[in-house]
Amino acid sequence: MLLILAGVTIATLTGENGILTKATEASKKTGQASAEEQVQLEVTASIGTDGKINIEDLNDNLGNIEGLTHEEESIVDNPIEKLPATVVVDGNKVIIREDGSVVVSEWTQTGYEITNGEITVKVGDYVLNYDEGTGSTQIETTESGNTEQQTLTTENLGWRILGIGENGGLELISDNPTTATVTLSGETGYLNAEEVLNTACNELYGEGQYAESARSLNAEDINKLTNYAPKTYSGYGDLYKYRFSTEAGYMQSSKSTDNGQIWSEWSNITNTSCQTFRMPGSTETISADNSKESQELKYTDYDYSISSKMPDNTDIANIITKGTGNSNVTQWLASRAVACGSNSAVFDVRYVNYGGVYNYALYYSYGSSGSPSWAVRPVVTLESNIQLEGNSEDAWTIK
Repeated sequence: MLLILAGVTIATLTGENGILTKATEASKKTGQASAEEQVQLEVTASIGTDGKINIEDLNDNLGNIEGLTHEEESIVDNPIEKLPATVVVDGNKVIIREDGSVVVSEWTQTGYEITNGEITVKVGDYVLNYDEGTGSTQIETTESGNTEQQTLTTENLGWRILGIGENGGLELISDNPTTATVTLSGETGYLNAEEVLNTACNELYGEGQYAESARSLNAEDINKLTNYAPKTYSGYGDLYKYRFSTEAGYMQSSKSTDNGQIWSEWSNITNTSCQTFRMPGSTETISADNSKESQELKYTDYDYSISSKMPDNTDIANIITKGTGNSNVTQWLASRAVACGSNSAVFDVRYVNYGGVYNYALYYSYGSSGSPSWAVRPVVTLESNIQLEGNSEDAWTIK
Protein backbone atom coordinates (compact mmCIF):
# COMPACT_ATOMS: atom_id res chain seq x y z
CA MET A 1 0.00 0.00 0.00
CA LEU A 2 2.81 2.37 0.91
CA LEU A 3 4.54 1.63 -2.41
CA ILE A 4 1.32 2.40 -4.29
CA LEU A 5 0.89 5.67 -2.41
CA ALA A 6 4.53 6.56 -3.09
CA GLY A 7 4.04 5.88 -6.79
CA VAL A 8 0.94 8.05 -6.88
CA THR A 9 2.76 10.82 -5.03
CA ILE A 10 5.73 10.74 -7.45
CA ALA A 11 3.42 10.79 -10.45
CA THR A 12 1.48 13.69 -8.94
CA LEU A 13 4.69 15.62 -8.49
CA THR A 14 6.66 14.76 -11.62
CA GLY A 15 4.26 13.46 -14.28
CA GLU A 16 3.35 15.32 -17.45
CA ASN A 17 0.65 17.17 -15.52
CA GLY A 18 2.47 16.97 -12.19
CA ILE A 19 2.84 19.79 -9.72
CA LEU A 20 6.59 20.17 -10.26
CA THR A 21 6.22 19.98 -14.03
CA LYS A 22 3.54 22.66 -14.02
CA ALA A 23 5.59 24.80 -11.65
CA THR A 24 8.62 24.52 -13.91
CA GLU A 25 6.52 25.41 -16.94
CA ALA A 26 4.99 28.38 -15.10
CA SER A 27 8.44 29.60 -14.08
CA LYS A 28 9.60 29.28 -17.68
CA LYS A 29 6.64 31.30 -18.94
CA THR A 30 7.24 33.97 -16.31
CA GLY A 31 10.89 34.26 -17.35
CA GLN A 32 9.94 34.52 -21.00
CA ALA A 33 7.35 37.21 -20.29
CA SER A 34 9.86 39.20 -18.23
CA ALA A 35 12.52 38.99 -20.95
CA GLU A 36 10.03 40.02 -23.62
CA GLU A 37 8.79 42.95 -21.55
CA GLN A 38 12.30 44.24 -20.83
CA VAL A 39 13.34 44.14 -24.47
CA GLN A 40 10.06 45.63 -25.68
CA LEU A 41 10.49 48.63 -23.37
CA GLU A 42 13.94 49.38 -24.74
CA VAL A 43 12.86 48.84 -28.35
CA THR A 44 9.91 51.21 -27.91
CA ALA A 45 12.27 53.81 -26.44
CA SER A 46 14.41 53.50 -29.60
CA ILE A 47 11.65 54.43 -32.05
CA GLY A 48 12.19 57.87 -33.55
CA THR A 49 9.70 60.50 -34.65
CA ASP A 50 9.64 58.87 -38.09
CA GLY A 51 8.17 55.73 -36.53
CA LYS A 52 11.29 53.67 -37.24
CA ILE A 53 13.79 52.08 -34.89
CA ASN A 54 17.05 53.99 -34.57
CA ILE A 55 19.70 51.24 -34.46
CA GLU A 56 22.22 53.36 -32.56
CA ASP A 57 19.65 54.23 -29.89
CA LEU A 58 18.53 50.59 -29.79
CA ASN A 59 22.04 49.36 -28.97
CA ASP A 60 22.42 52.02 -26.28
CA ASN A 61 19.05 51.23 -24.73
CA LEU A 62 19.52 47.46 -24.77
CA GLY A 63 22.65 48.05 -22.71
CA ASN A 64 20.30 48.91 -19.84
CA ILE A 65 19.25 45.24 -19.59
CA GLU A 66 21.66 43.44 -17.28
CA GLY A 67 23.26 40.37 -18.82
CA LEU A 68 21.75 40.84 -22.29
CA THR A 69 23.87 39.31 -25.07
CA HIS A 70 23.84 39.49 -28.85
CA GLU A 71 25.41 36.56 -30.69
CA GLU A 72 27.06 35.43 -27.45
CA GLU A 73 28.69 38.83 -26.82
CA SER A 74 27.65 41.95 -24.96
CA ILE A 75 25.68 44.48 -26.96
CA VAL A 76 28.61 46.90 -26.49
CA ASP A 77 31.14 44.49 -27.99
CA ASN A 78 28.81 43.24 -30.74
CA PRO A 79 26.08 45.82 -31.48
CA ILE A 80 23.10 45.07 -33.69
CA GLU A 81 23.59 46.32 -37.24
CA LYS A 82 20.37 45.18 -38.88
CA LEU A 83 16.89 43.98 -37.95
CA PRO A 84 15.48 41.45 -37.32
CA ALA A 85 17.99 40.54 -34.65
CA THR A 86 18.05 38.13 -31.73
CA VAL A 87 19.18 38.89 -28.20
CA VAL A 88 19.30 36.65 -25.14
CA VAL A 89 18.02 37.69 -21.71
CA ASP A 90 18.29 35.27 -18.78
CA GLY A 91 18.52 32.38 -21.23
CA ASN A 92 15.46 33.48 -23.19
CA LYS A 93 15.92 34.19 -26.87
CA VAL A 94 14.07 37.38 -27.85
CA ILE A 95 13.65 38.30 -31.51
CA ILE A 96 13.43 42.02 -32.35
CA ARG A 97 11.49 42.61 -35.55
CA GLU A 98 11.91 45.51 -37.93
CA ASP A 99 8.41 46.80 -37.11
CA GLY A 100 9.33 47.22 -33.44
CA SER A 101 7.57 44.14 -32.10
CA VAL A 102 9.39 41.44 -30.14
CA VAL A 103 8.74 37.74 -29.62
CA VAL A 104 10.27 35.00 -27.47
CA SER A 105 11.02 31.90 -29.50
CA GLU A 106 10.10 28.47 -28.16
CA TRP A 107 12.74 27.08 -30.50
CA THR A 108 16.39 27.39 -29.56
CA GLN A 109 19.39 26.61 -31.72
CA THR A 110 22.77 25.27 -30.68
CA GLY A 111 25.09 24.74 -33.58
CA TYR A 112 23.08 22.92 -36.22
CA GLU A 113 20.50 21.46 -33.82
CA ILE A 114 17.18 23.19 -33.17
CA THR A 115 14.85 22.12 -30.37
CA ASN A 116 11.64 23.20 -28.70
CA GLY A 117 12.17 20.83 -25.78
CA GLU A 118 9.95 18.15 -27.29
CA ILE A 119 11.67 17.37 -30.57
CA THR A 120 15.07 18.20 -32.01
CA VAL A 121 15.60 18.86 -35.71
CA LYS A 122 18.82 19.55 -37.59
CA VAL A 123 19.71 22.13 -40.20
CA GLY A 124 19.35 20.38 -43.54
CA ASP A 125 16.67 17.90 -42.44
CA TYR A 126 14.04 17.30 -45.10
CA VAL A 127 10.43 18.40 -44.58
CA LEU A 128 8.31 16.41 -46.99
CA ASN A 129 4.86 17.89 -46.99
CA TYR A 130 5.24 21.65 -47.30
CA ASP A 131 2.91 22.44 -50.21
CA GLU A 132 4.05 25.68 -51.85
CA GLY A 133 0.93 25.83 -54.00
CA THR A 134 0.90 27.50 -57.40
CA GLY A 135 1.21 31.13 -58.31
CA SER A 136 2.99 33.74 -60.36
CA THR A 137 4.49 37.18 -59.87
CA GLN A 138 5.67 39.99 -62.07
CA ILE A 139 8.72 42.18 -61.56
CA GLU A 140 8.32 45.57 -63.19
CA THR A 141 11.11 47.35 -65.02
CA THR A 142 10.88 50.24 -62.57
CA GLU A 143 11.75 47.80 -59.79
CA SER A 144 14.51 45.72 -61.35
CA GLY A 145 16.08 48.18 -63.76
CA ASN A 146 15.73 45.55 -66.47
CA THR A 147 14.45 46.65 -69.88
CA GLU A 148 11.61 44.09 -69.81
CA GLN A 149 8.98 43.01 -67.31
CA GLN A 150 9.76 39.62 -65.74
CA THR A 151 7.20 36.92 -64.91
CA LEU A 152 8.02 34.04 -62.55
CA THR A 153 5.91 31.06 -61.53
CA THR A 154 6.06 28.72 -58.54
CA GLU A 155 8.34 25.69 -58.92
CA ASN A 156 8.49 22.43 -56.98
CA LEU A 157 11.86 22.87 -55.25
CA GLY A 158 11.73 20.58 -52.19
CA TRP A 159 12.33 21.88 -48.65
CA ARG A 160 14.78 21.50 -45.79
CA ILE A 161 15.20 22.96 -42.29
CA LEU A 162 17.21 26.20 -42.27
CA GLY A 163 16.77 27.71 -38.81
CA ILE A 164 14.45 29.88 -36.73
CA GLY A 165 12.46 32.72 -38.29
CA GLU A 166 11.78 36.18 -36.92
CA ASN A 167 8.36 34.97 -35.77
CA GLY A 168 10.04 32.39 -33.53
CA GLY A 169 8.96 29.49 -35.74
CA LEU A 170 10.96 27.27 -38.08
CA GLU A 171 12.26 28.37 -41.46
CA LEU A 172 12.68 26.13 -44.50
CA ILE A 173 15.11 26.63 -47.36
CA SER A 174 14.37 25.30 -50.83
CA ASP A 175 16.31 22.16 -51.61
CA ASN A 176 17.20 23.63 -55.01
CA PRO A 177 17.53 27.12 -56.43
CA THR A 178 14.90 28.16 -58.95
CA THR A 179 15.39 27.28 -62.61
CA ALA A 180 13.90 30.67 -63.51
CA THR A 181 16.19 33.67 -63.10
CA VAL A 182 15.76 37.27 -61.97
CA THR A 183 17.56 40.09 -63.78
CA LEU A 184 18.73 43.06 -61.71
CA SER A 185 20.22 45.98 -63.59
CA GLY A 186 22.26 49.02 -62.65
CA GLU A 187 21.49 51.44 -59.86
CA THR A 188 17.75 50.66 -59.90
CA GLY A 189 18.50 46.97 -59.46
CA TYR A 190 20.89 47.77 -56.65
CA LEU A 191 18.50 50.05 -54.80
CA ASN A 192 15.59 47.60 -55.00
CA ALA A 193 17.45 44.27 -54.90
CA GLU A 194 16.41 43.14 -51.44
CA GLU A 195 12.79 44.17 -51.89
CA VAL A 196 12.52 42.63 -55.38
CA LEU A 197 13.98 39.28 -54.32
CA ASN A 198 12.08 39.06 -51.04
CA THR A 199 8.76 40.10 -52.58
CA ALA A 200 9.06 37.66 -55.46
CA CYS A 201 9.81 34.79 -53.07
CA ASN A 202 6.94 35.76 -50.77
CA GLU A 203 4.40 35.96 -53.58
CA LEU A 204 5.52 32.63 -55.05
CA TYR A 205 6.28 30.53 -51.96
CA GLY A 206 4.77 32.33 -48.95
CA GLU A 207 1.16 31.48 -49.72
CA GLY A 208 1.47 27.73 -49.23
CA GLN A 209 -0.23 25.73 -46.51
CA TYR A 210 1.41 26.21 -43.08
CA ALA A 211 3.40 29.28 -44.27
CA GLU A 212 3.38 32.68 -42.62
CA SER A 213 5.62 34.28 -45.27
CA ALA A 214 8.61 33.71 -47.51
CA ARG A 215 11.72 35.63 -48.51
CA SER A 216 14.98 35.19 -50.35
CA LEU A 217 18.05 33.62 -48.82
CA ASN A 218 20.46 36.32 -47.68
CA ALA A 219 24.09 36.59 -46.64
CA GLU A 220 23.14 36.85 -42.97
CA ASP A 221 21.59 33.35 -43.14
CA ILE A 222 24.86 31.93 -44.39
CA ASN A 223 26.96 33.91 -41.93
CA LYS A 224 24.91 32.42 -39.11
CA LEU A 225 25.45 28.87 -40.33
CA THR A 226 29.16 29.35 -40.91
CA ASN A 227 29.63 31.39 -37.74
CA TYR A 228 31.25 34.07 -39.88
CA ALA A 229 31.64 37.59 -38.49
CA PRO A 230 31.83 40.20 -41.29
CA LYS A 231 33.71 42.62 -39.04
CA THR A 232 36.72 40.28 -39.23
CA TYR A 233 37.05 40.94 -42.97
CA SER A 234 39.93 43.24 -43.82
CA GLY A 235 38.66 46.79 -44.32
CA TYR A 236 35.09 46.05 -43.23
CA GLY A 237 33.63 49.11 -41.52
CA ASP A 238 36.26 51.55 -42.78
CA LEU A 239 34.92 54.95 -43.82
CA TYR A 240 35.68 56.71 -47.10
CA LYS A 241 35.03 60.25 -48.33
CA TYR A 242 35.01 61.48 -51.93
CA ARG A 243 35.05 65.04 -53.27
CA PHE A 244 36.15 67.09 -56.26
CA SER A 245 38.89 69.58 -55.47
CA THR A 246 38.82 72.60 -57.76
CA GLU A 247 42.23 73.53 -56.39
CA ALA A 248 43.80 70.20 -57.35
CA GLY A 249 41.64 69.73 -60.42
CA TYR A 250 40.85 66.12 -59.50
CA MET A 251 38.38 63.94 -57.64
CA GLN A 252 39.90 63.06 -54.28
CA SER A 253 39.42 60.37 -51.64
CA SER A 254 40.16 60.07 -47.94
CA LYS A 255 39.95 57.08 -45.58
CA SER A 256 39.34 56.49 -41.88
CA THR A 257 39.95 53.20 -40.10
CA ASP A 258 38.72 54.37 -36.68
CA ASN A 259 35.11 55.30 -37.33
CA GLY A 260 35.87 58.82 -38.48
CA GLN A 261 38.13 59.92 -35.64
CA ILE A 262 41.18 60.35 -37.85
CA TRP A 263 41.14 60.74 -41.64
CA SER A 264 43.97 60.31 -44.12
CA GLU A 265 45.16 63.20 -46.22
CA TRP A 266 43.12 63.80 -49.36
CA SER A 267 44.53 61.77 -52.25
CA ASN A 268 44.11 62.81 -55.88
CA ILE A 269 42.21 60.39 -58.14
CA THR A 270 44.01 60.69 -61.45
CA ASN A 271 42.05 58.01 -63.32
CA THR A 272 40.24 59.93 -66.06
CA SER A 273 37.15 57.71 -65.91
CA CYS A 274 36.66 58.42 -62.20
CA GLN A 275 36.30 62.22 -62.29
CA THR A 276 32.63 62.12 -61.36
CA PHE A 277 30.86 60.59 -58.36
CA ARG A 278 27.15 59.93 -58.02
CA MET A 279 25.33 57.88 -55.41
CA PRO A 280 22.77 55.42 -56.78
CA GLY A 281 19.38 57.11 -56.98
CA SER A 282 20.82 60.58 -56.46
CA THR A 283 20.26 63.44 -58.89
CA GLU A 284 23.44 65.19 -57.79
CA THR A 285 26.81 64.37 -59.35
CA ILE A 286 30.04 65.44 -57.71
CA SER A 287 32.30 66.75 -60.47
CA ALA A 288 34.29 69.76 -61.61
CA ASP A 289 30.97 71.53 -62.13
CA ASN A 290 29.67 70.60 -58.67
CA SER A 291 32.46 70.36 -56.12
CA LYS A 292 30.30 69.74 -53.04
CA GLU A 293 32.00 69.19 -49.69
CA SER A 294 32.23 65.36 -49.79
CA GLN A 295 30.28 62.09 -49.85
CA GLU A 296 30.91 59.66 -46.98
CA LEU A 297 30.45 55.87 -47.25
CA LYS A 298 31.16 52.77 -45.17
CA TYR A 299 32.93 49.73 -46.62
CA THR A 300 30.63 46.71 -46.11
CA ASP A 301 31.91 44.20 -48.68
CA TYR A 302 33.25 40.77 -47.76
CA ASP A 303 33.59 37.40 -49.43
CA TYR A 304 34.59 33.93 -48.30
CA SER A 305 34.55 30.26 -49.14
CA ILE A 306 31.62 28.61 -47.34
CA SER A 307 33.24 25.19 -46.97
CA SER A 308 36.41 26.73 -45.49
CA LYS A 309 34.35 28.12 -42.60
CA MET A 310 32.72 24.77 -41.82
CA PRO A 311 35.25 22.02 -42.71
CA ASP A 312 33.53 19.53 -40.41
CA ASN A 313 30.08 20.20 -41.88
CA THR A 314 30.50 19.79 -45.62
CA ASP A 315 26.94 18.44 -45.89
CA ILE A 316 25.49 21.76 -44.75
CA ALA A 317 27.94 23.71 -46.92
CA ASN A 318 26.76 21.65 -49.87
CA ILE A 319 23.12 22.43 -49.04
CA ILE A 320 23.81 26.16 -49.21
CA THR A 321 25.76 25.95 -52.45
CA LYS A 322 23.61 23.27 -54.09
CA GLY A 323 23.22 23.85 -57.80
CA THR A 324 25.90 26.53 -57.91
CA GLY A 325 29.00 24.51 -58.73
CA ASN A 326 28.69 25.34 -62.41
CA SER A 327 29.59 28.93 -63.24
CA ASN A 328 26.39 29.20 -65.24
CA VAL A 329 24.25 28.61 -62.12
CA THR A 330 24.45 31.46 -59.63
CA GLN A 331 21.94 32.39 -56.94
CA TRP A 332 21.17 35.88 -55.70
CA LEU A 333 21.31 36.77 -52.03
CA ALA A 334 18.97 39.49 -50.78
CA SER A 335 21.87 41.44 -49.31
CA ARG A 336 23.54 44.60 -50.58
CA ALA A 337 27.02 45.93 -49.91
CA VAL A 338 29.35 48.80 -50.72
CA ALA A 339 33.00 48.40 -51.69
CA CYS A 340 35.03 51.57 -51.33
CA GLY A 341 38.39 52.16 -52.93
CA SER A 342 40.87 54.95 -53.45
CA ASN A 343 39.39 55.73 -56.90
CA SER A 344 35.67 55.06 -56.59
CA ALA A 345 32.86 53.23 -54.80
CA VAL A 346 31.08 50.10 -56.01
CA PHE A 347 27.50 49.21 -55.08
CA ASP A 348 27.06 45.44 -54.91
CA VAL A 349 24.45 42.76 -54.46
CA ARG A 350 25.71 39.53 -52.97
CA TYR A 351 25.45 36.08 -54.56
CA VAL A 352 26.53 32.45 -54.10
CA ASN A 353 28.67 30.59 -56.61
CA TYR A 354 31.94 28.65 -56.74
CA GLY A 355 31.22 27.52 -53.16
CA GLY A 356 31.36 30.98 -51.66
CA VAL A 357 29.63 34.27 -50.83
CA TYR A 358 30.65 36.98 -53.28
CA ASN A 359 29.58 40.43 -54.51
CA TYR A 360 28.49 41.65 -57.92
CA ALA A 361 28.92 45.29 -58.91
CA LEU A 362 25.56 46.51 -60.18
CA TYR A 363 26.59 50.16 -60.13
CA TYR A 364 29.82 52.16 -59.97
CA SER A 365 29.99 55.68 -58.55
CA TYR A 366 31.34 56.97 -61.88
CA GLY A 367 28.33 55.60 -63.79
CA SER A 368 29.14 52.12 -65.11
CA SER A 369 26.68 49.30 -64.36
CA GLY A 370 25.95 45.59 -64.77
CA SER A 371 22.88 43.45 -65.47
CA PRO A 372 23.15 39.73 -64.55
CA SER A 373 20.30 37.17 -64.53
CA TRP A 374 20.55 34.65 -61.71
CA ALA A 375 18.51 32.08 -59.79
CA VAL A 376 16.77 32.65 -56.44
CA ARG A 377 16.76 30.53 -53.27
CA PRO A 378 13.46 30.92 -51.37
CA VAL A 379 13.19 30.68 -47.58
CA VAL A 380 9.75 29.93 -46.08
CA THR A 381 8.79 30.96 -42.55
CA LEU A 382 6.33 28.48 -41.09
CA GLU A 383 3.56 29.53 -38.72
CA SER A 384 4.99 29.74 -35.21
CA ASN A 385 2.64 27.10 -33.79
CA ILE A 386 3.48 24.45 -36.38
CA GLN A 387 4.38 21.02 -35.02
CA LEU A 388 6.49 18.35 -36.74
CA GLU A 389 6.55 14.59 -36.54
CA GLY A 390 9.13 12.15 -37.82
CA ASN A 391 12.89 12.17 -37.39
CA SER A 392 16.09 13.55 -38.88
CA GLU A 393 17.01 10.32 -40.60
CA ASP A 394 13.77 9.69 -42.48
CA ALA A 395 12.56 13.32 -42.76
CA TRP A 396 9.88 15.33 -41.01
CA THR A 397 6.28 16.07 -41.86
CA ILE A 398 4.15 18.99 -40.69
CA LYS A 399 1.26 17.96 -38.46
